[in-house]
Amino acid sequence: MAANDELIARWLEEVPSDEEDLVNGVFSDVEDDVGDGHVLEEISGSDSEIEGEEEPILTNLQTRNSPSVSSVQTSSDDDVPLLELRSRPRKKNFFGKNRFRWSSEPPHYRSRTLQHNIVLEKEGVKPEYRTAINASSTPLDIWSKFFTDDILNKIVQHTNQKIREIRPKYNKQTNVQDIDLIELKAFIGLLFYTAIFKENREHYTSWYKTDGSGREIYRCIMSKSRFEVLLNTIRFDDATTRAARRETDASAPISELFDSFIKQCQAVYSIGSYACVDEMLLAFRGRCRFKMYMPKKPAKYGLKILCITDARTGYLLNAYIYLGKDSDGLNLPSQYNRLKKPTQAVMRLISPIEGSNRNVTTDNWFTSLELADLLKEKQLTLVGTLRKNQREIPSEFLPSRYRHTESCLFGFTKDVTLASFVPKPNKAVIMLSSMHHSPEVDDSTKKPEIILFYNSTKFGVDLLDQRCSNYFTARRTRRWPLAIFYRLLDVSTSNAYVVSLSAQAQKKETRFHFIKMLAEQLTRPYMECRVKSIHIQRDLKFALRRILQIHEADTPAVAGGSCDKLEIRKVCSTCDPKKKRKTQYLCFNCKVSICLECSNKLCIHCRENR
Repeated sequence: MAANDELIARWLEEVPSDEEDLVNGVFSDVEDDVGDGHVLEEISGSDSEIEGEEEPILTNLQTRNSPSVSSVQTSSDDDVPLLELRSRPRKKNFFGKNRFRWSSEPPHYRSRTLQHNIVLEKEGVKPEYRTAINASSTPLDIWSKFFTDDILNKIVQHTNQKIREIRPKYNKQTNVQDIDLIELKAFIGLLFYTAIFKENREHYTSWYKTDGSGREIYRCIMSKSRFEVLLNTIRFDDATTRAARRETDASAPISELFDSFIKQCQAVYSIGSYACVDEMLLAFRGRCRFKMYMPKKPAKYGLKILCITDARTGYLLNAYIYLGKDSDGLNLPSQYNRLKKPTQAVMRLISPIEGSNRNVTTDNWFTSLELADLLKEKQLTLVGTLRKNQREIPSEFLPSRYRHTESCLFGFTKDVTLASFVPKPNKAVIMLSSMHHSPEVDDSTKKPEIILFYNSTKFGVDLLDQRCSNYFTARRTRRWPLAIFYRLLDVSTSNAYVVSLSAQAQKKETRFHFIKMLAEQLTRPYMECRVKSIHIQRDLKFALRRILQIHEADTPAVAGGSCDKLEIRKVCSTCDPKKKRKTQYLCFNCKVSICLECSNKLCIHCRENR
């Protein structure tokens, strides 16, 4: 019995070679002499044991066959009681399929808040725009920072190019005149009206019904024929150079507008401490070479847009259109070509927040140890779910029927933490974080802190997609550039609303009211020009005056003396001479006699502006 106790004490005093790495602070490594999924147990020894030379470890077979076990030299801890040696804490190392090592004990840091968790940039409107965006800014003032006049003037230029091309095909030239900036804003404002009234699925002819089923505001903004022409002719690039640009850029018809809009989103606003990366599917079933099929999305078919947004507000900071295979690495350095495609996508999106110590939350399509290491070089942290086929995950962290419900496992390296939580039998949620470095578990939910943080920061892109779905300007179209333009309009209202809440902290207006005010301010200048026209119907002019709150001035009986009214009545120059209808009124322009039946009344403002 004494010989067995002496043998057990000898085994407990042995220090494996990998404990020196743990003492020196190395947490992640690839072991060549350990099998897949193996768990190595260690005993914490004294410093003298770690610094001493290693001695061969006797196996059970050697012990049984060797008669001279007691003759082996022992260390200075032989006199320590066996129960004290058994009570020493054990350290476990977990190994993945590729022998990547995780420690069961977290690394020790002296500071309470780590440096890579301190965000250096303040959330809100950037200093360059704080004078232009303040508490008194209107929705149009904020929205115009995203769709600037330079962007809209380019749309006007390319649209007029298309209108001039189709003009010879029309007999009536009034509906195919060139568009200007005021009319383009009115066209966009009309689309915003359709978004808040949720009438995008209806055919536009039903809006202009005069039998009570239509909406009067559409008739006041723009005629049905003019809206149809603009809907068919709006363009966003130069058609003469499109073929050459498409050889290198498949999104050439919209890329200039898309890039300009994203640039303004980055210039106006600074997001908070937590960002979210995810994809957005823009519903589209027309012909497009990079159309995607995603069966788990509601629309299933459409255009894939990769986005990074604020995790709390859903503010879109950066995005790009997925153009097919190998398009994720466009505009990236050549050394990134060897990376995984999801990693390339994230590295392309994080360029506006590099070096800011922000955290990036991703789903299991993007998350990997490779991405965590690259983000650390950019002074960013990563939190996300891991797919269970990652080779770095130990077998103990995978779903198993032997693991208890609400149990947790943690693995640590110097920079990354791996967590596995069992929400129900035979299920496991595996998380990776370079932001958390402790095995903290919530007392009420029994979930690790990493999972709770992920749940609170994962919905940034989903929040933006939800806002765009609630009030959307999109109409059914077979032109994919127009479908993307509709989505940019929806994103612009969402971003403008976030900026409005940030700049006007005391005003808490709903998003419906915000978009309605924006539509009114976009359409009002064009309606003020239209109400002065003499070619619109009388009931429409009355409606315009009521909407614009213009009160008709009383026209004086004599406005200009004897030139406007005759002292002696004369026969009307327009009526049939056989009627011999006499009148005392003169035409305002040609000064001929005219009766009231052959004339129209004009207010004094219209007479002065003619």
